[in-house]
Amino acid sequence: MPRYRHAVTVRTVRQVFPTDSGAVDIDPVDLVHDEVRQTDGTRPWVLMNMISSADGATTLDGASGGLGGEADRRLLGTLRGLADVILVGASTVRAENYRAPRTPDDRVGVLRATSGRPPRPRLAVVSASLALDPTALMFRPVGPADPPPLIYTATGAPGSARDSLSGVAEVVDAGTGSQVDVGLVVADLAGRGAGVVLAEGGPSLNHQLVAAGLVDELNLTISPLLVGGTAKRILSGPTLAAPAGLRLDRVLSDDGYLFCRYLLG
Repeated sequence: MPRYRHAVTVRTVRQVFPTDSGAVDIDPVDLVHDEVRQTDGTRPWVLMNMISSADGATTLDGASGGLGGEADRRLLGTLRGLADVILVGASTVRAENYRAPRTPDDRVGVLRATSGRPPRPRLAVVSASLALDPTALMFRPVGPADPPPLIYTATGAPGSARDSLSGVAEVVDAGTGSQVDVGLVVADLAGRGAGVVLAEGGPSLNHQLVAAGLVDELNLTISPLLVGGTAKRILSGPTLAAPAGLRLDRVLSDDGYLFCRYLLG
């Protein structure tokens, strides 16, 4: 019997790969939180999570929310529940109107509490220009003890923008001129004790992380929609010097969505 089943309702999904004798029902909370995510100790495990339509679009009407559904939101909550830090690019923050991370629901919250971690992951945003609204929802903490968001920027960011954000965020230089170095970002997060970093895009940040060899895991939700158009793929940037190899670890299915977990390296 899965842990804490007596305390809350458990919703299962279908595991369609790997299976020995056909698809099976499985509890995604136990599955995701029991998986080992550990690097060589020099940096955190970086888990990239994205959604795309069946034809590869990452947004619908400018945001990813239109591609998702209740099943996708539940699994996202499960993944967020195991993260120490949620890392996201400024363009995605603005497009998706990000909030400060919420307290995980049900057993996910219990698992965080019993592991000795803070009740909520910390938000970290990559923004070379610091073009962020200091009154945005992401700067409103859920609890009085929550640390402010981390904003990773470059030395060339405008001083006026630094001043406007200094009261609501911790601004960290992680690059020179107008370019943020994601290697410095991940190194700084390691120094802060982060064990698992959940990267939620957008495609430009994803590309930088993959190109730097910093992604350990990709969780890709395939939405049962065809969108068309010229929307960006999950990576946006120059062709990689060498394609990053993926190993399919598992596939879950719920309400028409496919939830694919790949391991890199």
